[in-house]
Amino acid sequence: MKSLPWNAWILACVQPFVLSVGALNVFLGGIVGAELHSNPTFSTLPVTTLIIGVSLNIFPAAKIQSHVGRKNAFVTAAIISSLAAFAAAWAISQNHFWGFAGATFILGTQLSYVGQFRFAAIESCNSATQHASVVSLVLVGGIAAAWVGPELLVWGRALKLFSSDYANAYAALAIMELIGAAILLVALKPIHTPTTSEQAGEARSNKALFSQPLLWLAIGSGLTAYAVMAFLMTATPLSMSDHGHDIHSAKWVIQSHVMAMYLPSLVTPLIIKRIGIYRLTYLGCMIMLACIVIALVGHSVHHYWWALVLLGIGWNFLFIGGTTLLPRTYQPSERFKVQAVNDFSITAFQASGSLTAGIVLFTQGWTWMLLASIWPLFVLFLLNLVVKKR
Repeated sequence: MKSLPWNAWILACVQPFVLSVGALNVFLGGIVGAELHSNPTFSTLPVTTLIIGVSLNIFPAAKIQSHVGRKNAFVTAAIISSLAAFAAAWAISQNHFWGFAGATFILGTQLSYVGQFRFAAIESCNSATQHASVVSLVLVGGIAAAWVGPELLVWGRALKLFSSDYANAYAALAIMELIGAAILLVALKPIHTPTTSEQAGEARSNKALFSQPLLWLAIGSGLTAYAVMAFLMTATPLSMSDHGHDIHSAKWVIQSHVMAMYLPSLVTPLIIKRIGIYRLTYLGCMIMLACIVIALVGHSVHHYWWALVLLGIGWNFLFIGGTTLLPRTYQPSERFKVQAVNDFSITAFQASGSLTAGIVLFTQGWTWMLLASIWPLFVLFLLNLVVKKR
């Protein structure tokens, strides 16, 4: 681990500050939405607008990074996110649902840059053998973000800027984002982005590039991980509330889930070396299926806890597996295009999952949500089988 590049360590260390927005919004987005809007089917919209913000900014973010460099783009995005977090706090204090949803949309645009941290770490490597390790290292930083995000509800009370605890939580997030921007500005080394003339290899046509089965497996692993995770995770606090569990129990479950998303990163590279990426994908699918089975069995806090922990572990295996496969499918001159398509596909399905979560939960129920989640896992399992045999 000591041989890993400096930038990978910095990008991991800054995660608790810039990634807390995701954990906080998953925890509070639906709850605040339900409080600010009279129609419960709109409750998860602030979570969805955040993901839509990520999706719509994927291609612009890739273009901006190719022109101004990753470091400048990362720092600027964190500063804008801080302003958006203050805007979210103000909107909550004014009981303005659409203002809050608009602020979470802008927060989502910043997450499109945070999503590129793993590619920045890969580009800082001296060897392709380090790719799985640096991706895992960057994700390990999310362990702290899993705890910090929901805890901002507690820390925000010390600020006393607003009468609402929820508003103060987003004000605390704004401060965290500023700290993250400062760390990136001071400690991150510039990452050289070659111009077209410097890049090795001639770019292939879109048809040749996207006809690769391996590329579809890489993208499919990531989008399945995010779609199923967002679909079930977004609805979990609402489902727990419907079954009589308090907000503190929901906070514990979400914190445990987000930690489970990132904690396995400590051993995932070793698992890849041991069993390979294809078997890791199989394992990720099976763990997510186990999550669904446990959630179907009961509605106690422990049922939700175990289900969400397994959901996080399955997400980790599928996401790291897909990210590690992706660089095998493109040449340096194609990287920004493929990375952008990959992340846009992931966030588009993630947005669909979170948007439909509230609708399906309130119209069809928790059980139907769980059963519907089986199908994308089944498709990915078959795709992995086909690609492995080629």
